Amino acid sequence: MKKDNRLTRAKLESLTSSELLDIADEYGIDAPDDLNRQFIIGDLLELASELENNERRKETITLSNEDGSINVNTLPDSYNETKINVILRNPISLFVWWDLSDWTLKKLKSSRASLRLAVYFFESMEDEKPEDMFDIQLDLSDRENYVIIPGQKKIVRVDLISESLGQSDILAHTDKILLPKGSSIMAAKPGEKLKVSKIMDLSGVSELLRNHYNRYRQSFY
Repeated sequence: MKKDNRLTRAKLESLTSSELLDIADEYGIDAPDDLNRQFIIGDLLELASELENNERRKETITLSNEDGSINVNTLPDSYNETKINVILRNPISLFVWWDLSDWTLKKLKSSRASLRLAVYFFESMEDEKPEDMFDIQLDLSDRENYVIIPGQKKIVRVDLISESLGQSDILAHTDKILLPKGSSIMAAKPGEKLKVSKIMDLSGVSELLRNHYNRYRQSFY
């Protein structure tokens, strides 16, 4: 007989307060020991409902095989994890994307927290203190951002940070990433005519820098 792991009110009501706290901890719910058990049960049931709804929200991708048959794969809108990733889009910019778990997003909304990316630069992989950094303000609905890399930087790490009532919390962070060697492009200033090779010019780098500055007002000098 298949075991039923669903969180139901009847099941939760049958558990001890200690067992409820263990389940809350397992799902990432910060519940103080002296919190009324009914509040814990309410939070767990709400989270269970969100998780169930998330499973139902699927993006369907249809692929046709050579023989005419069809494969249908589904991808969830979210994996319900709070995490952040970064890749080098090209030698002068990063693509950063992240996700927030249902519970994290609920806490951010209830506390009216703001969200930002903190982009740190290091001289070496061993350094704990960055030699430079800047912030990019975000909306709670944002899930990706392009970041121009300032010139002559060596190593980067990006943190996803929430702020509420003057308190900052790191929700997720990337590993340190070794950057390609900088170039004269990264010493450019907004409005300055770039001196680049024909190949680089064909790549559209001038337009990329101009659009990025106009959209994000992020200086890259």
